[in-house]
Amino acid sequence: VISDKMADGSEISVLEARLQRLEEAVYGDEVEQRSESAVESLANLQSQVNSSLEGYDRIKQAWRKLEDIEKYLDPAFVERLTLPDSAKAEIVLAAEKDMKSLAAQLEEVQKMKDVFDSEHVRATANYTSQLHNLAQVHIGQQEHAEVLTDDVRRLLSEYNRLVDLMSKQFVLWDETLTKYETAHLPKKPEAY
Repeated sequence: VISDKMADGSEISVLEARLQRLEEAVYGDEVEQRSESAVESLANLQSQVNSSLEGYDRIKQAWRKLEDIEKYLDPAFVERLTLPDSAKAEIVLAAEKDMKSLAAQLEEVQKMKDVFDSEHVRATANYTSQLHNLAQVHIGQQEHAEVLTDDVRRLLSEYNRLVDLMSKQFVLWDETLTKYETAHLPKKPEAY
């Protein structure tokens, strides 16, 4: 049903005036130099986009889904998905123990505010360079200790190798001496 306002053209003239203001806002001083209106430009662009999409089914599907995507991006959509007040209350009640614990910890921190604001804590910035130097000395000592540890391991390995070699030499000398002694033992007279 067409209303009487549409019939007399007042609605159309209002829309045309709004469109004219929109074109002036978009094009500025160039609005009168343009050969076509904004509506015609948009219609031409739409036809060019449609003709360029011929044969590209996936892009057409994406254009069809654009309305759904815009719906999901709308902030009102998120508000519709939010939890009802009863569910929010249940979440808060479930986290009550943790919240009370956190509140107690925050109160304890508040009570200790005097300690945090004390001269000793404020003066820590003055000791930063000294602490940095001490840290460098500590790192140097750690590196030196690692070098010493490697040297001790190397020396112990060498010591163990020498002890093993000497043990083998002593065993060899013992065998040689035993053979020599057995060869030079006086022979017992053989029984007849």
